[in-house]
Order: sequence, then C-alpha cells, then structure tokens
Amino acid sequence: MSDAINPATARASSAKRHGKPLRATLTPGIVYTLLIIGVLIVVIPLMWAMAASFTPNHKVFEYAYPFTWRALLPVDFTMEAYDNLFARGFGRAIANTFFLAIATVIIGGAVNALAGFAFGRFEFRGKNVLFLTIIMLSFLVPVDLTAIPRYILVNSFGWINTWQGLLIPGLANSLVIFLFRQFFADIPQELIDAARVDGATWLRVLISIILPISKPVLVAAGLLMFISQWNSFFWPLLVAPRQELRVVQVEISLAVGQYGTIWNELLAGSMIAAVVPILLVIPFQRYYVEAITGTGLE
Repeated sequence: MSDAINPATARASSAKRHGKPLRATLTPGIVYTLLIIGVLIVVIPLMWAMAASFTPNHKVFEYAYPFTWRALLPVDFTMEAYDNLFARGFGRAIANTFFLAIATVIIGGAVNALAGFAFGRFEFRGKNVLFLTIIMLSFLVPVDLTAIPRYILVNSFGWINTWQGLLIPGLANSLVIFLFRQFFADIPQELIDAARVDGATWLRVLISIILPISKPVLVAAGLLMFISQWNSFFWPLLVAPRQELRVVQVEISLAVGQYGTIWNELLAGSMIAAVVPILLVIPFQRYYVEAITGTGLE
C-alpha cells in the first residue's frame, strides 16, 4: 500500500516538473550572455557613429563595409564635422530647442496638470465622453496626421515663422494629461476634504496639497514633454523654416543634401542631440518608472 502512487500527486509532480517558469530555467550564465549580446547590439552602432563623427566624410565607411574593429576608431581624427556644424548655426539651434523645451515643460506642465486635475477630481456632465474622445482616442491618431489642420489654424493666426507657432500647438499633451489624471485620481479624498474645510480654494488645493506629493508624475511629465520637444522635427520644419528659428533636428537634417549626404556632420549632430535626453533620463529614471507603474501604464 505504501508503494502505491497517488495519480493526483503524480500529475501535480509532473506539472511542477514541466511547468517551470522561464526565469527558473535560465541560469545566471545564460542571462548575462543575453544581456551582453543586447548591450553590444546597442553600443557598437553608437561607437561607430561616434568614431565616424571624428572622421573625414570621404572615409566614414572605409572600414564599415566589410565591418572591422577599426571602424570603431576615428580614421584620420578631425573636428571638421563639429566645426562645420557650429559654423553653420548649430549652437543657435541648440539654444532655440532648449528654450522651446523648457517653455513647454513649464507652460505645458501647468496646462496639462490643470486638465488632469479636472478629469481626476471633478464630476461634470460629459466628463467620461470628453476624456474618451479627446484624450484616449488621440493616442490612436498620429501627430503628423493633424499637421495640415494645425498648419491651417496657425497660418490663420499669422504665426508662421514665429515662436508662438512653434510653442503653443505642443503645449497640450494627451499622454501627460492621462498621467496626471491617473495619479491625481488615486490621491486620498480625505486630504482634499480637510483642505476644503479649512477654506482652501481648488487652486490652492492643487498647488499646496496635490502637487507637493506628486513629484514622480511631475518628473515623468516633464521628461516626456522635454524629450518630445527636443526630438521634434516635422512640425518645426513645416511651421518655422526660418534660419533664426531652426531647432536641433532641423539643423541636423541639413546635412542631407540633394546631391549627397555629409555623413560625418549628420552623425556629429546626432551624437550631440542624443546626449541631452540621456543626461536627463539617467538621474530621473527612478521617478519616471515610479510614475508609469503607479498610473498603470506598465
């Protein structure tokens, strides 16, 4: 009797033996190997681009086809690409982009926070319909698809080749409003009720009660708006082609000409443009992850 095998126990043992999760079957060696491969896939092209930016244009692809390790080192090291970029006005483009990005974070942050607060804490007729149609459905519409209607509107205001045309259409951001709404909706009602009983206005509640405890979503929203404006290309090219208003991505694109591409200048500009988002994301990534996971977007 003691040698008999219980069928249920046998099935459970078999399921336990064959139904291990993937993480249980991966040894540390396999995990580290996959991570190293992933890092190399990302890092090697960046190393080549960096080296090529310090290489004369006619030698950029000298060791890239076929690819050898020498492609990761500058060939005949030169600062020519960077000198040409800044001589053409790249420094002004960086300043313009910084101004637009910071203004978008400050003004757009206030606009989106107010909208998120209204959707998250107030009850009014048609709230759910407005949130669904204006905020949620806008996720499904590519930004470039609305470029023509926005251009017509901006042109009617006389904002072509102006700072207003570059800045104002990008202030309202549906994803940022969604982040604020989700975060504000989870704040305990008791905090708000206590402030209201003490005579605080709704604006005072937002500024003194809600925002001080909303650091993760404020940082995440700021990063999203800053990087979105920093990487913006099509809209600035469309609405503000004047040289004095050019932004980083438009200035980089000038390396692609009708009769050829100045590859070392293109890669040099891309390296500079990539540094700023990296320097922003690294120190604030903890708050960004906390905000994203706290609003259910993970």
